[in-house]
Amino acid sequence: MKLPARRPFFYTLFIATATVLAVWFLGLRQDWSVFKESLISLTILSGAFLSFLSVSLYQGVWVHDNFGNLAEHIRRVPFPEHLSGFDAADLDLDFDAGEGCGAIILGLLAWLVVAVVAVVLLWLFAAIAWAVFIILSAVLYWIFFRALRFALRHGRECRGRLVPSIRYAFLYTVVYMCWLYTIVLVAHYLA
Repeated sequence: MKLPARRPFFYTLFIATATVLAVWFLGLRQDWSVFKESLISLTILSGAFLSFLSVSLYQGVWVHDNFGNLAEHIRRVPFPEHLSGFDAADLDLDFDAGEGCGAIILGLLAWLVVAVVAVVLLWLFAAIAWAVFIILSAVLYWIFFRALRFALRHGRECRGRLVPSIRYAFLYTVVYMCWLYTIVLVAHYLA
């Protein structure tokens, strides 16, 4: 049975987010540490991954790449060719010297310049944040797709056979989750 590559990726994102949020909200009442919440979340996710792999291998599922080239799905955000040679050190904003209409007009102009600069900086930040998000999403998708495809390559030989399905599922669950446990433990004991 073919499994489209897109569907399990989105299911996993939903399940992981829901698990982490549920453990976090439960931990608020229990007054748990971040370390304990991380371990509980990872254990729940490991159990879900083991169950998913066991059932998938038992049913003989293999991953079919229906997503295609990932670069075709990314819409590029244009960056400006160049930013003007604006230097804030050249501005002499002394509002104490004048009073009256001149100071009000100068204050409004300074506010307008600051607002334009803030909008440009916000736009640059949004463009950079979007690019980083797209790149990280692509990397995570590729890792997830490759890992799932690698784990489910035994689907045809495990079809209808429970013991090999559980054995392969356990092996790949340990391999794919061990590094996450290691990161959490090292971060806890080095801190």
